[in-house]
Amino acid sequence: MASIADLIDSDVRVNFTPERGEQLAMIGPDMTAARARWAELLVAWRLILPGFDGREEPGIVPGLTGNPDVPVHVYTPNRMEFPGAVMIWVHGGGYVMGTADDPFVYRYTPLMKVISVDYRMAPEHRSPAAVLDTCAVIEWVVANAARLDVDPAKIILGGPSGGGGVAAGAALMNRDRGGPALLYQMLIYPMIDDRHDTPSGHFDLPAYCWTREVSLRAWSMYVEAQGEPSCYAAAIRAQDVAGLPPAYIMTGDLDLFRDEDVAYARRLIAAGIRVDLAVFPGAPHGFDLIAPDARVSRRAIAHQLDCLRQVLSR
Repeated sequence: MASIADLIDSDVRVNFTPERGEQLAMIGPDMTAARARWAELLVAWRLILPGFDGREEPGIVPGLTGNPDVPVHVYTPNRMEFPGAVMIWVHGGGYVMGTADDPFVYRYTPLMKVISVDYRMAPEHRSPAAVLDTCAVIEWVVANAARLDVDPAKIILGGPSGGGGVAAGAALMNRDRGGPALLYQMLIYPMIDDRHDTPSGHFDLPAYCWTREVSLRAWSMYVEAQGEPSCYAAAIRAQDVAGLPPAYIMTGDLDLFRDEDVAYARRLIAAGIRVDLAVFPGAPHGFDLIAPDARVSRRAIAHQLDCLRQVLSR
């Protein structure tokens, strides 16, 4: 029987190096080193990703009551297909790494303005800090729509991996707070189940992939310190998904999160919510970020953009 490593698309596998496994092994034991290595990877990725034609500005958003202000990066493209539309982007990094100064937002800027959230991360800040920060940005965008030159009816909330988990949790909290309507939630292989008690959650993945061991360490630093994790930390735990915005949910068939992501999509569909669901073959977690030029990644990125165009054209 073929191993998971043998099933990874060959165009993708060449980008998953042993050095990546070394960085992932630092998550938990040495967060300072893990974050430093992540920053080095971002520098390398900037050299191979398409550039950004526009204006990037840092900003500060008032936090929700009792919470600190939230730094953001605002990406305003010189030309965009959908003026007035805005994506609130929540960067990836397993809840414990990453930055709002994120080159992966560039793929969306030909379509719209992007506001990237510099949310509070674990282990310094447990759930629901990141979700509260994201909800603050949602409410700020609507309150300042005229100044930002955005249409409050065209707000998309999205992110990959841990950022997708924060986005899913923020969509739930925003609903529960009676917050602004969101047009769409863009959940790219979202990290939404702290248990991983599914067949894919027990995949025997190579060390250069996001493994069950690494993921459980990250979850242990992120979920609330007391009691069972809330749905704002792990969206799959939501008892009621009615009233959430339409969603895009993408994963790979070799992703640790595959089954939880598909299960969440099915729950949304059962609640009458429109869902674009995509599962790409030969694809482990983060495939389109780590190997953006692989054929399967190009298909995945094109699919994301096509779904966004369809939503924004309605």
